[in-house]
Amino acid sequence: MTNVIDFSARQRDAAFQRRKITEPPAAVVLLTQSGKIAAWATGKGANDDDILFGDEEEVCWQPFTDAQVLAEKLRMHPAALAIQLAGFSIEAVRI
Repeated sequence: MTNVIDFSARQRDAAFQRRKITEPPAAVVLLTQSGKIAAWATGKGANDDDILFGDEEEVCWQPFTDAQVLAEKLRMHPAALAIQLAGFSIEAVRI
């Protein structure tokens, strides 16, 4: 056992809070072909494989750059590919 303190989690949280202030808030949404929001991406703090679509009160608010990264990850998920084939799209949107 060593006496090393890991500050990386604190640094990530501080960077997240700074981006939250400087960037517009955003969310990842499932859009219909007509551009209407069908569902919001939920699951803040969950594994990427556990992110689900749910109701508005479960939305994961985040900085826009984080939402863009999450949307790209979700687009590559096998279940999301089937959703996209059905005519929906997964997008990061500014709130």
